[in-house]
Amino acid sequence: MADLIPDIKGPKLSPFRGDIENVEFLKELGPDKSGWSSEDVPHSRVFRVRIERKQYALKVFNFFSIGELWPFVPGGDHLLNDELVRYHMDPFYAECRAFGLLLEKKKDDALAVRCHGYTYLPRAVEAEIQRKFGPDDWNRQSDDKGHPLRAIVKDYISSKSVCGRKRLPAMRSNVKQLNDMGIFNMDIREDNYCGGRLFDFSIAITAPHLSLWTKLRSEEQILADCQYDLGSFDVMAKKLEEQRALRRARWSEGALRRRPQNTRYAGISKRR
Repeated sequence: MADLIPDIKGPKLSPFRGDIENVEFLKELGPDKSGWSSEDVPHSRVFRVRIERKQYALKVFNFFSIGELWPFVPGGDHLLNDELVRYHMDPFYAECRAFGLLLEKKKDDALAVRCHGYTYLPRAVEAEIQRKFGPDDWNRQSDDKGHPLRAIVKDYISSKSVCGRKRLPAMRSNVKQLNDMGIFNMDIREDNYCGGRLFDFSIAITAPHLSLWTKLRSEEQILADCQYDLGSFDVMAKKLEEQRALRRARWSEGALRRRPQNTRYAGISKRR
């Protein structure tokens, strides 16, 4: 299909088929700064929206110049070109490729949040965002002038819990399955989970990917990236378990304080 993106070898994402022109913006859920410092441009802004009476999370991406995306590969620049770097490193296309593979394998709802496709926002929708939530140039460069905003539509998860009803071993198994499929999230942390589901893939490495080329990087570097997700998950899981243990200890201590004292009944003798 001609509307699958990106137009490069590897997984691709299909477009969202809903009525995006009549989207209703309900709330801004926040900027996404995955893998970036506070001084960097956020990858996106995420909104809770209603489209045709159903609520979704709409992730609207910033633009990035090729210079901002170009990876540090000493001696390997001649093996790259602008199109390859754009489609592998741009946060929008990184998510398109990751969710494209998940949808292809029918695993998006099992291993992550369900994705409904990408979309380009009409000018009227961009104007509505600006009217309701404030101005934003979306980091547009001169080459991006006139280009519509790019977005991905996902299920809206109302749960604020990291795990929801899922257990940590099951969540870890999901991460391993992602890696086995060739998707390396590279940003496993509490903020990227809702209700036990991963929802952010804006810096994901999805095979085939330039970060996995032995012509550009050493086998040790590639292996470290392939092991990064599970290592990060184990760090996160340890922290969550420690927090749970602390809450249980505090609850037990509070319960002991609230427990009534076991005093003997002191009867009053009757007067004769």
